[in-house]
Parts: sequence; structure tokens; C-alpha cells
Amino acid sequence: MNRDEAERALSVIRKVIQNTREDLVAHNWGLIWMVHAFTNLSACLAGWYVAEQDPPRPVYWYLVPFAVVGALDLVIVQVLRSRDQGVRSYVEWQLHGIWTSFVIFTAAGALALQLSGAPEAPRQFASLFALTTGFSFAMMGVVFSRQWIFAILFLIVAAIGPPLPGGAQWGLIGAGWWAAMFLPGLAMHREKQRRARDGTTSEFL
Repeated sequence: MNRDEAERALSVIRKVIQNTREDLVAHNWGLIWMVHAFTNLSACLAGWYVAEQDPPRPVYWYLVPFAVVGALDLVIVQVLRSRDQGVRSYVEWQLHGIWTSFVIFTAAGALALQLSGAPEAPRQFASLFALTTGFSFAMMGVVFSRQWIFAILFLIVAAIGPPLPGGAQWGLIGAGWWAAMFLPGLAMHREKQRRARDGTTSEFL
């Protein structure tokens, strides 16, 4: 590949990333992520509450609030997603694929911990949840480079969390979820409002 071909290839990649960003902004995903920041934080705080119980509750107790919030998040997407842009886009299918995989692997990990019968299994679920969360944000980081920051954050939380007292690890996970959803969501929501006013183009996420 010569220099001109390489520059054309890079131009195509930049356009793909730009269109991905434009698509999410147009479909109101900024507001959706901002709302999800608070619902997902509430699920992690519920995990903190479960972790503080004595005697320790089985692993599946953690899945109840996350299942409720997961269903609520889907309802929020259906209510807030803009419908004037046609059918679900490719990047939206990618996002749904990433987070569906997250749910499946997290549930499978919880089942494995529960079946292990280990006394520390309930506490270990927090680290497992941080790892599957971090991996999912790493997958998003392939297109949205700044999501790698949150992927690394969750990796650190998974590593340092187990020695923390009580359910403090869930507090860190909840704070990470809030930041990972609210900050990019706020940027996209402001961009959509600015675009509605003066038609400016998007910046990279």
C-alpha cells in the first residue's frame, strides 16, 4: 500500500468513526446514557446493600436488582430513543450486542460462583462484575477511544476491590458506571442541543 492509498484508507476510517458518533447523537443516546448513569448506579448501591448483610447472601441475590435495572434500561431506550431517524442503525446493533454479551457472561459467572459453594463467592462477584463491565467498555473503546479510560478504571477496581471492607467495592463500581455513562452522555446531549441551534458538526467521542 502506497502513501496515497494509506491516506485514503485513514480518511474512510475517520468518516466511519465520525458517522458513528453522529448516529448516536441523532438518536438521542446522550440523554439515554445520562439516565442510565443513575439507574445503573442504583443497581450498584443495591449490590452494596446486599454485600453488607450478615450472614452473607447467596450470589443470586445480587442478580435481582441488576435484572430489574436491566429491564428498566431497555424501557428507557424505547421511550427516549429518537424515532425520526429510521430503523436501528449498525452501531446501535453493535452496542446492543456488547451489552447483551455482558449480561450473559455476568450471569454465567454468577452461576459458576454459586455452584462453587465457596464461602467467599458472594464477595468475589463484585470483582467478576467489575471485570465483565471493564471488558464491555474495552469493546466499546475499539470505536469510542475514550471508553478505554473506563475499561482501565474497572480493571483497577476489580484488582483492588476484594480487600476493601464490606460492600465498598460496589461503591467504586457504581461511581465508575456513573462516570462512564453520564460524562459521555452529557457531551453528546449538549452536542445535539448545539446542533439543533446552529447545525454544527460532531467531534470525536
